[in-house]
Amino acid sequence: MRLPTYAYLVADLRSGRVLDELPLTGVKYNKPLNDSGKFSGTWDLTRHPSSTRRDPYELTMPARRALYVVRDDRPMWGGIIWTRKYDSSSHKVEVAGADWWSYFDHRKVLPVLPAAPLPLDHVAGLKMAANDVEQNDLARALVQLAQTHAGGDIGIEFDDSRSFIYRDRTYTGHELSSVGEALRQLAAVINGPDIMFGVAPGTGGRVRRIMRVGTPRLGQTGTAHVWETGGNIVNYTWPSDATRMATRTFASGDGMAEGTPIAVAEDVDKYAQHWPLLESEQGYTSVSDADTLQGHADADQLVARLPVALPTLTVRGNTAPYVGEWDTGDDVRVVIRDEFIRRGLDTAMRIVDAQYAPGEAAETVTITMSPLIEDAA
Repeated sequence: MRLPTYAYLVADLRSGRVLDELPLTGVKYNKPLNDSGKFSGTWDLTRHPSSTRRDPYELTMPARRALYVVRDDRPMWGGIIWTRKYDSSSHKVEVAGADWWSYFDHRKVLPVLPAAPLPLDHVAGLKMAANDVEQNDLARALVQLAQTHAGGDIGIEFDDSRSFIYRDRTYTGHELSSVGEALRQLAAVINGPDIMFGVAPGTGGRVRRIMRVGTPRLGQTGTAHVWETGGNIVNYTWPSDATRMATRTFASGDGMAEGTPIAVAEDVDKYAQHWPLLESEQGYTSVSDADTLQGHADADQLVARLPVALPTLTVRGNTAPYVGEWDTGDDVRVVIRDEFIRRGLDTAMRIVDAQYAPGEAAETVTITMSPLIEDAA
């Protein structure tokens, strides 16, 4: 099967206007669940004659330029150029960036501020309160608020998904909470919504910038797609890490010394299975509500219930199941029989990240999986 055709379009971040197509090589980009995806690539100014007609300095300006990855005329990834490095000896420009989520890591949860100068106590007294708000609406409201500030609208479009789970949250000015981190914390609680930023085709060749919120999950459920050793898996890694395993978790909230609220969650069933008592703690200094704090403790314990096993599968993009047939968040079936897992493993897993590496000889994708049932650690 033929290799896909890739194009890398650079655009003005604020307006979205496409400025040019960059002849990048060595490209890698990823699409993780509930976090910001990354991009890297190299522009060799001597390799492409058309480079003499372009302005590399302006086209790769960090924080002012956006980048789109287009695969066979389909937008696959979009984000912001955050760093670039030119080497005059090699005549190469190294470009790196991250998707739209990264922009909101540079924004605070604050209402629109009045014109400066401001009284020194003004910001600390501000507040965004959400009481009994549907969690998908809350996620979108955080981004919408950030985009109401002058210079803060980067054109993110929203879906209208709902998961019918309601949350209470308060973000105070004195905390200067990061919008990006607020989204991660919302996604991390039990039954929190999956969140991803991405791109989609628009009219007239325009690329849309979108935010997707799950209900509460994103992706295809079930096990329609299969990856198997000896078949469509090129190779795999199986890292297991118990350094963050915990059978008992503590979540501390807003308070000091003896007045600090601390929620506890524990999986006592593990002890009958010969696992030892292991403890961990996590601070949530912006949380004072008891139910919210307990939700964080429960979620932390659920995540830490076993050694972290995030196997990676390396597959080819032009081998079934093909790129475009699956996406981050999907459930898949993984079958492994080899010298490492001698008893064999046939289990359901979920795609939590996918790193794409377009190449002249092959397109490879490294997929990070998360087990769905407790038969893999």
